[in-house]
Amino acid sequence: MLKILQQPYPHNDSTRRKLFLSFAAGIFISAFLMFFKPFGIANWHDDSKVLILTGFGVITSATMLFIYFGVQSLFSSYFQEERWTVGREMGMVALNVLSIMAINVLYTQYYIAKGFNMLNLVSMVIYTLVLGVFPATGIILINYIFYLKQYSKPPQPSHLPEKNIEEVSATNDIILIAENGKDTITLSPNSFFYIESSDNYSTVVFLKEDIFQKELIRSSLTRLEGQISQTQIVRCHRSFIVNLDKVDKVTGNAQGYKLHLNESDFVIPVARRYSEIVYELK
Repeated sequence: MLKILQQPYPHNDSTRRKLFLSFAAGIFISAFLMFFKPFGIANWHDDSKVLILTGFGVITSATMLFIYFGVQSLFSSYFQEERWTVGREMGMVALNVLSIMAINVLYTQYYIAKGFNMLNLVSMVIYTLVLGVFPATGIILINYIFYLKQYSKPPQPSHLPEKNIEEVSATNDIILIAENGKDTITLSPNSFFYIESSDNYSTVVFLKEDIFQKELIRSSLTRLEGQISQTQIVRCHRSFIVNLDKVDKVTGNAQGYKLHLNESDFVIPVARRYSEIVYELK
């Protein structure tokens, strides 16, 4: 089991997903309490009962938003995708669920103290584990197995999109222009390996006189992508552009494909949305 916890796992860090999960969880908690009335809520009467129960959902959403946007921002290095594992994903779920439970217990003590006892507290903990942690852990393990199987082999040809890009000779130089319009990097496609996003800059990696060079250019990765016309140089990740001609082999794990570049120990991740490019290497 310990070995599984250390295995790579995809870390979906999109803002849309965070917002959806936070608000969906809040709505679910409020609806669950109103319809099923657990923890002695059925025997508790208050003119503001509906409003107070809605508060549990608000607390749930607010707690998750704080963890997703606050805690992750404070400890951003911990949440990097290349370091993300099955164990960290489970820990993130446990942090969300237990934090929500703790704050909701305090909220309960304040508003429903007369009808709330130790038995109800134990029931709340059990419900939290049964409805939150245990199912989420099972889903994580199922997802891990699914992604691991999916990326252990290249995608089928039928998955490939139609190409509408005009073929350009690989002998044309790559000219990368910075945002100021003055600084440029000019490379031959044969010397170019990859570009990695570095905050407001991008790091261009290339071979010069048999020595790997890294040069910073002030520009977004998307902007540089639009300046590259060679069809063998493609976007493979939100943080990477890679030269497919430099790929020596492809491996895969639950996070997706990994491109191993020849003449080096560089390993470039391939995001799931770009996984079709792997077929072009066959």
